[in-house]
Amino acid sequence: MTDEQDLIDRMRRGDQRAFDRFFDAYAARLGSFAARRSSLDAAAIEDVVQNTMINAMRSLATFRGGSSLFTWLCQICRNQLADIRRKAARQPPVQSLEEMAEAKPLATVVQLTDFRDPLDECATDADRSAVRRSINRLPPHYARILELRYGDELTVPEIGRQLQISESAAESQLVRARQAFRAEWLRDSASPEAQPGRPGGETG
Repeated sequence: MTDEQDLIDRMRRGDQRAFDRFFDAYAARLGSFAARRSSLDAAAIEDVVQNTMINAMRSLATFRGGSSLFTWLCQICRNQLADIRRKAARQPPVQSLEEMAEAKPLATVVQLTDFRDPLDECATDADRSAVRRSINRLPPHYARILELRYGDELTVPEIGRQLQISESAAESQLVRARQAFRAEWLRDSASPEAQPGRPGGETG
């Protein structure tokens, strides 16, 4: 029996020490995961993590072990963040655009009203935007394995289980994905639109 399965079985039996271990092992990692995907402040991130952990404990009976426990928690966390974005989108603005334009420069008004996805919200500099552009140009299976490795922070064996491939196949695919990303990054940094201050965009 794996350590994760043992932990889950103990929580299902109501073992309080197992619940404490569950929070200690995953709360901080989930906080980092949520922070990378949103512009929420620290208090809101803490709420997201707590709600994720609570929902997970309520849904323990549905966990079948097809992925790692952390991957399952990340999916619940994604759903929490999506709910927050949907609620925010439904809320009417407090001020009209005219009122905002009087109080702030036009460029600021456009920035405030422009919709951006979570990755862009937490990545305001040119480097992260360039990374996103490069990732978006990759084949979906390369983008997916890079997300699992560097976004969800899974190990190669965990990636293999998640994708239902062997560990060696996961390692090989990850190497090819990194090579493909590097090629896209270098191509982007060499383009006329590249900014002088970006990594790879400097000359000399």
